Amino acid sequence: MTELTTHTRANKEFFAKGSAPSRKQWCEWIEHGAVRGKVIDGKPYVDANHFAANDFLSPLSEAEQVTAMDLLS
Repeated sequence: MTELTTHTRANKEFFAKGSAPSRKQWCEWIEHGAVRGKVIDGKPYVDANHFAANDFLSPLSEAEQVTAMDLLS
């Protein structure tokens, strides 16, 4: 099971002071599939293990993006 951490904790763990991405940037990365995580009520939660283990993170292509509705159809 994946454990999620707050974006502020991820910022402290992975970025130098003053260079950390904003809450909005984390939300965008998660929403576009570049970073694994969840946005809950506007708050980003990051899969820190996946983030730490991967050097190259990019958004999912349209073909790779699957919604819950896609799975139900």
